[in-house]
Amino acid sequence: MIRLFNFILRIHVHRSLIWTMAVQQLRARYVGTLAGAVWSIIHPVMLVLTYWLVFSVGFKVQPEGNLPFVVVFICGLIPWLTFSETLAGSVNAITQNVHLVKKVVFPTEILPIVHLLASLIIHGVMLLILMVLLYFYNLPSSLFFVQVIYYTAALTVFSLGLSWLLSAINVFSRDVGHIVTVLLNLWFWLTPIVWPMHLLPASYHRWIMINPMYYIVSGYRDTFLYFRPFWENEVLSIYFWIVCILMFMLGAFVFRRLKPEFADVL
Repeated sequence: MIRLFNFILRIHVHRSLIWTMAVQQLRARYVGTLAGAVWSIIHPVMLVLTYWLVFSVGFKVQPEGNLPFVVVFICGLIPWLTFSETLAGSVNAITQNVHLVKKVVFPTEILPIVHLLASLIIHGVMLLILMVLLYFYNLPSSLFFVQVIYYTAALTVFSLGLSWLLSAINVFSRDVGHIVTVLLNLWFWLTPIVWPMHLLPASYHRWIMINPMYYIVSGYRDTFLYFRPFWENEVLSIYFWIVCILMFMLGAFVFRRLKPEFADVL
């Protein structure tokens, strides 16, 4: 346990390096493009417009509370994009940075965190877009908006634990990266982001709620649209945090145990 604590403590020690690398990663992502960082906004906006045309104009899906589909959708899409981009980037964080991994003094455990932080920066931009949409549709504001800090923290802890686990295993089995891509596509449709929960029979609801991302996605909607406190469903909250903490500890443990072998395998 002490070793695990020291492992996590190193994150705080290298916080400046993490921030610098995250900013550099975002800059490198759009280097050479005319629009630059604007592409980080264009991509999710076009994604929202596509799903809005298909499910709001085409299939005419009606969310709970007669709210505009695009607002309900983007509330679920914001945490999902952060989660999926973090995992997709982190799974190859070690294998794509061999020159850093082979440096004895370099803290490789921060590499997945760099991807997480870069995704959280885009997450902040998306939240601003959500604020504009809420204003455009004349939807009410509330002090409940502050609750997004809680759900972002939950998203961060869960994503980081899973990122550590996947990035470490991927060093020894490169199939993991391809598996993650497939699973993320499946995971997206198993989470009520596009489709509303009430379309499913009640007997299926408990199975959907097992999905940790259900807790976070529904939490964002409770925060910005329905104004429900996170402690209202204490059973689901307790379940999520048990899964979340176990995943965080497992990811940190596996990464720490496999870390000494990274340089040899790569």
